[in-house]
Amino acid sequence: MGGFRLLEHTADMGIEATGASLEDVFIETARGLRSMIFADTPIKAAREVPVEIHGSDNGELLVGWLSEILYLFEVHGLAPADFVVDEISSETLRARVQGETFDPLRHPVEREVKAITYHQLSVARDAAGWWARLYVDL
Repeated sequence: MGGFRLLEHTADMGIEATGASLEDVFIETARGLRSMIFADTPIKAAREVPVEIHGSDNGELLVGWLSEILYLFEVHGLAPADFVVDEISSETLRARVQGETFDPLRHPVEREVKAITYHQLSVARDAAGWWARLYVDL
């Protein structure tokens, strides 16, 4: 169980993720963002950056989490490879982003993501587990 799929939208693109736990959904949405930016380009988990996000609910935490991953790529040149969620509560996320230094020759960018948005943001639990949906501005 679990995974993600990319959703087409007029000027944006969405991520829909599922998982057995809330942690799984946060990891899958991050993998969706990585796939959106880099497609299937191999990226090594050569270094790790700790991340701590605070928010008022799971939706705000999710937007903050993906925004931080985008920030680490755009500002610090970290091409993300994988993600670890260490702790999540209703107001705090502690996680790690694993990756390597961005090299445009080895990590071609498939799509430029401008921002993570709150457009159609949903994070919920149902009988099958957890799921989330959100859109990003391209």
